[in-house]
Amino acid sequence: STLSTIYLPGSLFKSKSRSRSTTSLFGKINFIGVASAKVTGERDGAGNKSSTSLKEFLLTSASDSVLLGMKNSGNQVGISQCEKIDGSDCFQNNGELWECRQASIEWFGLTLVPVFVNGIERSIPSSSSNEGNVVISIIDAKTEVRSGGRLGSTLSSAMKRSVFEGRNVVRWEEHSTNSKDHDEGTFKHKYTLEGNIKLNLTINLPPFLPLPPGFNTIGSKIVERTCRDRLRQNLDDISAAYLQWANSKDK
Repeated sequence: STLSTIYLPGSLFKSKSRSRSTTSLFGKINFIGVASAKVTGERDGAGNKSSTSLKEFLLTSASDSVLLGMKNSGNQVGISQCEKIDGSDCFQNNGELWECRQASIEWFGLTLVPVFVNGIERSIPSSSSNEGNVVISIIDAKTEVRSGGRLGSTLSSAMKRSVFEGRNVVRWEEHSTNSKDHDEGTFKHKYTLEGNIKLNLTINLPPFLPLPPGFNTIGSKIVERTCRDRLRQNLDDISAAYLQWANSKDK
């Protein structure tokens, strides 16, 4: 679900766009995208090896790149391109931060490239626990505009000053059971990945900027679709990367 809220001097209301020729707004517009998704998987393994568990994968740096969206299950370009940056002055995330250029977004004729500074927070469960979560947070962000649009340079400048905030919480659970379809001592390892993402896009519009009909409604749908599609792809990629990692450890 997505909520679009406009903040104007002296008033606060939720926008409901109507079909009109143009509209002229100014002030702060807030687009909030929320999405959830779940994937399940399984693999065969000789015994219940903790060294190839999903827990082991997600709680170590082996999963950093795919958690940040850098890999795709089809070996294609991921949803972001990241590089590690100096986070020594950041007390969170063990001082480890990444600058991640997101895949571009089409926005009313503009091509936007959000650039996030991300941190990964891992909750360390007990040794006997078979569930936990990893949080990927936006610590800082900026927006690059790669091409103009029909609304001109004014909207382009506003989008360059736009602010992204948000985080993705990836919850995992796993268990291994003896499989009657396999030889004695062989286990079927099953797992679940569940993601919950929230993304907040804030735009400060200058006075008297003419906007197309349905700007708020269409903008909300873009944010909603982006959250939904990229979360699902990210979970699929995490699952594929885990299986590849675990199978390579079994050899």
